[in-house]
Amino acid sequence: MLTVKSSINGVTHICEQESVTIVRNGSERFSQILEQTKSHSNPDFVIWLPEVYADEECKEPIQDEELVFSEREGVVDSDAIAILINDYENPFHPGEAFKGLEYQFIYLGDNVYVMNSHGSTIEAVK
Repeated sequence: MLTVKSSINGVTHICEQESVTIVRNGSERFSQILEQTKSHSNPDFVIWLPEVYADEECKEPIQDEELVFSEREGVVDSDAIAILINDYENPFHPGEAFKGLEYQFIYLGDNVYVMNSHGSTIEAVK
């Protein structure tokens, strides 16, 4: 288990997670996320939910693809130094097929520390 401590926009959050994905500015995945979320230029975090169908032919939709944005004043998405990616379970449709992703944008002045079970920092974004 990993401990993740984040201080983002003046809010500190500490949690345990089995895995952590940090996408840094300049990587291909970072560019892909910016392209996916380009409808808002100042995201704090974004929740992505996939399309889910009841049938194999994909004719009976149960859940449409959706992006839910929380915006942050005074920032621009391309200035983010990293994006923290977490699994997100749709509260309206619990279950593996309905899981999406949460993209937490990390900007200058924010801090994220990932620590192992011994309390040693193994990754930092600041």
